[in-house]
Amino acid sequence: MKKVFAIAAALMMLATAANAQSFGAGYVQSTANSASSNGFYAGFGYSAEIMPGLNLNPGLYYELLTSSTGASLGSWASYSGKTTEHYVNVPLHLSYGIKFAPNFKVFAYGGPTANVGIASSTKVSGSVLGIGGSDTIDNYKDTNYSRFDIMLGAGAGVEVMKKFRVTVGYDWGMLDRFTDDDLTLKRNRLTAGAAFIF
Repeated sequence: MKKVFAIAAALMMLATAANAQSFGAGYVQSTANSASSNGFYAGFGYSAEIMPGLNLNPGLYYELLTSSTGASLGSWASYSGKTTEHYVNVPLHLSYGIKFAPNFKVFAYGGPTANVGIASSTKVSGSVLGIGGSDTIDNYKDTNYSRFDIMLGAGAGVEVMKKFRVTVGYDWGMLDRFTDDDLTLKRNRLTAGAAFIF
């Protein structure tokens, strides 16, 4: 994890040479095998021009995801679980844009994102014949769930008046999130958001 934060710090130093900085936030839908979770992201990004139209876009973003499951057998028995996850994402994307008007640009982007889990817990509760209980599981300590992933993503967006940006993208998780050889879990995510450029 220290290496990831060192990379993030180095990327933030690019801000001194960046053409533009931005604060962005948006919606995240994550899928892992057949399960899905929803949440949001927020953070800062930078844009450094490599050549006309082509930019390097590092960033540092926080992400929150939640998901719920449950089942019941009438009034005899019930089960519910809620998972909450916190991540830090460090994208290193390339983007290429075309101006269709002085204040309107369309662009596409792609590249890797380091995805680091900060915390992941599942609160479970259940009851049988009116007798119930609950517990909270630390998924990183109590299961074979890994904190780390490398995602490859692509997306597109528009930039208006060099002040506002709207993007939609998709990331594919490259690493198996389970350290147990008997299980495989890869996480993908859809993002949609907006950013203010300053």
